[in-house]
Amino acid sequence: MSGDSNERIVKSFLFGAEADAFADSGRLVNLLPEELPFGGVYEGPDGVREYVQQMQGALRIESLKAHEWVTSGDRVIVIGSETSRFLHNGQVYDMDWVHVNTVRDGRIVEMREYNDTASMLEAYRAPAD
Repeated sequence: MSGDSNERIVKSFLFGAEADAFADSGRLVNLLPEELPFGGVYEGPDGVREYVQQMQGALRIESLKAHEWVTSGDRVIVIGSETSRFLHNGQVYDMDWVHVNTVRDGRIVEMREYNDTASMLEAYRAPAD
């Protein structure tokens, strides 16, 4: 597949939460501190749906921006930022992130998220508004 096609596949998940963008054996890896309720390794489209549900149960993304796309072969790297609000306490955080995706045969086979966990934890641990 072309780099443009691979980018479109990654965008379909990043901006549409389309779990079907993942291969049956695809993995989403978001290793977060244990306190945060949605970190871990999720397998296949069903696992990715579980990840999205857990994340949506914990926070609301208020702004999600992809600032740079780097595509080479089957690799799509996205550099971005977000502003999100934790639901349990109403606290907002701003963070930068990098997603490293591998796309083969029209599906994501691996997505690794690298997040500014310090800003997430500070907001998560803060008292309610």
